[in-house]
Amino acid sequence: MSREAVGKLRDKIVSFFSDESNFRFVFVAALLCASLNVIRFWFYVAAGICMIWAAFLFGYRLIYQHRIRRIRNRRLILLFLGSALLTCFIQFSSNFIVNIYLVAWMGICFFMFYGIHADKSRRSCSIEVSRILDLINAVTTIMMTTGIILLIIFPKGFVIDGDSFAIHENRFVGIIFNANVTAFYALMALISCNLLLVIRKSLGKLNGKLIAFYIICSVINLFSLFISDSNASLLMLIVYLCFVSFYVIFKGYKRGFISLLFRIIALILACIVATSFLLGTRTLVQGGTSAVLSMLSPHTQISTGVTSKPDQNIIIIKPDDRPETTFEHQNTNIDSGRFKIWRQSAEMFRLFPVFGVGKGNVVDYGKTYLGGLRYEDFHNGLITIAVCYGSVGLMLFMVLAITIGKSMLKAIFRYRNENRRDCRVLMYITAFCAGYCVYSMFEVALLVDISYRVVIFWLLIGLAMSYVGSYERNAITAGENIPERSRSIRRVAAYLSNSRT
Repeated sequence: MSREAVGKLRDKIVSFFSDESNFRFVFVAALLCASLNVIRFWFYVAAGICMIWAAFLFGYRLIYQHRIRRIRNRRLILLFLGSALLTCFIQFSSNFIVNIYLVAWMGICFFMFYGIHADKSRRSCSIEVSRILDLINAVTTIMMTTGIILLIIFPKGFVIDGDSFAIHENRFVGIIFNANVTAFYALMALISCNLLLVIRKSLGKLNGKLIAFYIICSVINLFSLFISDSNASLLMLIVYLCFVSFYVIFKGYKRGFISLLFRIIALILACIVATSFLLGTRTLVQGGTSAVLSMLSPHTQISTGVTSKPDQNIIIIKPDDRPETTFEHQNTNIDSGRFKIWRQSAEMFRLFPVFGVGKGNVVDYGKTYLGGLRYEDFHNGLITIAVCYGSVGLMLFMVLAITIGKSMLKAIFRYRNENRRDCRVLMYITAFCAGYCVYSMFEVALLVDISYRVVIFWLLIGLAMSYVGSYERNAITAGENIPERSRSIRRVAAYLSNSRT
């Protein structure tokens, strides 16, 4: 190979690894496949490579090119990460490397995914996020379809090397190791179809074939969501639909007690109808699927045994006494043991209230101070942050969350008439974020958990910030008076007025 060819190849490699959009796509793909039973080991290899890649991008793009200055709410983010880093040094004697690694993970969520809005236009952000949502939708639909086929062939599931397939603990898992994770994958694909429809419509790239494809994917994933029997994911879908109803009902509201009263009543009725419909449909789908599988299920179970001669096997046929699959929780407690976990978390927070214990120390400290923990996490995003990074970290994170949420809510109502198609995209993203925040009250997936659930949450918030910034920029250009209560807001407004569309 000539020097010129080597130089071109080197330039292509450098160009590929210097592009943050490539990093985001590859990282989401690696995280998306991390829950598969068969390739979990390779995920750790890919994650290590991506962390090195992220360190290069952080140093080159954010520091050397000063891109970090254009990230909204960067001071709050840096303060939160600084407090988390301080926790690592306070708890230096225990799992220091793991704690530093988790702080680096949170930095990736903030700067690489949430920070997508920093140097991209709204249209460019929408195109990149659409590419990632297409990946999520396609991969998840393939996962769910494969799982459903396995469920038809093996109605009561099967186990290979300790990994359950199709059914685990009477709930649908498909080819993913956990029913709750399966449910979230299916729900995220369902919401991705919704977001892709409105994003592609706003970009003028929607056609009949895409609509049909998204409908088919939505049906497959909604069916998978129902038979996985995850209450947290179903609650997230309910909140998502309720927020959409809230926006539709209140977007035209101005003033008047009677009008407000009627809108509140309409919202309550819409929430009741959405909740009843989803719960009732889930029950019908679970019952119908269970009846079909009971007819497909074999009445005998075949296994192998060993005779007195080690080199000879015999086939044993016996009645299949395994219970029928009903897709319902085997654990009848409504909290699934979460109340006990939360009580333990309160005790650990009481012992380390200011800067917390560090995420890497939760299990070890649980054994030392609480006699052991039932799970490695607390199944609650805010509680996890409070225990891991103390009241300081929780306070900073809450201020950041409220600031972001407030800007998104103001944008969808203040600029609802700017561009109805674009505003609908921001509204659906806000609905997703509202549902996800409720979901995170029952799962750890808010920030500390290393999973694709977390990065997609912060990626969509980053896309929302590109819409918010675009609306504010247009308002400044039009001479609209936007409230400016602090120097930081004035600086952001000044930057937005001078940046490109």
